[in-house]
Order: sequence, then structure tokens, then C-alpha cells
Amino acid sequence: MNMESLELGQEFTVKEIKDRENPMVRKLYAMGLKEGKKAKLLLKNGRVYLLRLNNSRLIIDRDLAKFIEVS
Repeated sequence: MNMESLELGQEFTVKEIKDRENPMVRKLYAMGLKEGKKAKLLLKNGRVYLLRLNNSRLIIDRDLAKFIEVS
């Protein structure tokens, strides 16, 4: 399942992050978004996703979200 199919407030687990050689994807890893991590979708507004990851909030755009497979 991809992030576009998530509902607001839904908790999810990162199943896979594709294209690890992409510099933007490596930035996700640096921010703590890795396989097996649990997060929650707080806001989906146009091209922007706001996630709660641990005690932090993370904003990603739709292009970057396409690399993330969730369950």
C-alpha cells in the first residue's frame, strides 16, 4: 500500500523505502523514517504530508512519498 491510500489520523508501519541511492531518500533515513518504524498521518494537504514519527513531526511531499511503501 502506498501513502496516498492512507486516511487522516491513520497509524502505519513503513514496510519498504525504494531507491535508497537517491539523495532525497537518504535524507528520509537521516530523519529517522526507516523500515519497521511506526508513524501517523496527521495531515494530507495537496502535495504535502505531515507525519508524526516518534516525538517529531516530518513533512514530505507527494513525490518523496511515492518511494515509501506502508502497511
